Amino acid sequence: MHKLDMYRPERILIVKLSAIGDVVHALPVAHALEENFPRAEISWIVEDKAQEILAGNPCLDQVIILPRREWAKGFKNNKLQTLKEIKDFFIALRKKRFDLAIDLQGLFKSGLITWLSGARLRLGYSDSREGSTLFYNRKVTPPPENIPVVERYLELLKPLGVERVEAKFDIAVSGEDKAKIDSLFAFYAIKPQDRLIAINPFTSWHSKNWLSGRYAELGDKLIAEAGYKVIFTGGPADQEGIDRILGLMDREAYNLAGETSLKELAELYSRVYLFIGGDTGPMHLAAAMGVPVIALMGPTDPARNGPYGTDSIVIQKDLRCKNCWKRECPKLGAEREACMKQIEVDEVFRAVKEIMERR
Repeated sequence: MHKLDMYRPERILIVKLSAIGDVVHALPVAHALEENFPRAEISWIVEDKAQEILAGNPCLDQVIILPRREWAKGFKNNKLQTLKEIKDFFIALRKKRFDLAIDLQGLFKSGLITWLSGARLRLGYSDSREGSTLFYNRKVTPPPENIPVVERYLELLKPLGVERVEAKFDIAVSGEDKAKIDSLFAFYAIKPQDRLIAINPFTSWHSKNWLSGRYAELGDKLIAEAGYKVIFTGGPADQEGIDRILGLMDREAYNLAGETSLKELAELYSRVYLFIGGDTGPMHLAAAMGVPVIALMGPTDPARNGPYGTDSIVIQKDLRCKNCWKRECPKLGAEREACMKQIEVDEVFRAVKEIMERR
């Protein structure tokens, strides 16, 4: 495929719908496009769950929310009305007259959106899944799989003449976000001089979760032996699980799950010394905020999904079944979830000491 070095789009659409961690990984694409095409109007289409992370981004002119969940609910009650809403949505999208649509999702739904956008140039990787390549008119040969996903997204811009660029995430935290964390910390009597470590114990895949009892043991060790304050983060659904972890601890820690929006969570992470957790959106958010990360990984590949661009440590056991990409471990008995069970508290604690000594 020939490079489009002389191509200067005026209206660009980025298609990256979900999930939170994936949207965070894709943020440097917006920065690179704005830097290389400063006169272009750049829009991003995203589902509502991850749209907050894009709010206020200085590289974007417009964030378009794809109300997929609303359509799914509406379709059950009133199919004709919902179909009309979908039709009207894409008519309005097409009227924006995009020159270029870039599919970073690589699935059928995202490929279809690039086509329905009416963009003259529709760019995507040739190995995209679910038949999404049918909707592209420029297919890009993908880079090797074992590169960070942030760099994979940036590589898709090379045919446009966008060569190697520094990855910048541009997460815009507002004064209100900062004030909310000030208030939250005051409520829990967390002081500016406290040495904070954030632990995010749960992920969306059961196979990526470390044992709750070990998080409790690690929390006690960090507090008693190293003098840190420990705060646990997560979504509203994680509150109960974190309460169980706190119930196993001898020392006091704090459950802030469900207490923050995504932007507020980004501000919270910017105030901690270190983040500890599995391969999940909050881990990638912490890394994007420049926070050192200790990532506990098993079924996903650190080369692709590990923390990006930070002074971080990945702990993963060298098992034959590592990087299996299974949401539920298919093994039985003692071998079930061995990749996570074999990670010991002491090696995580040593990793904490190593990062703190570097700093």
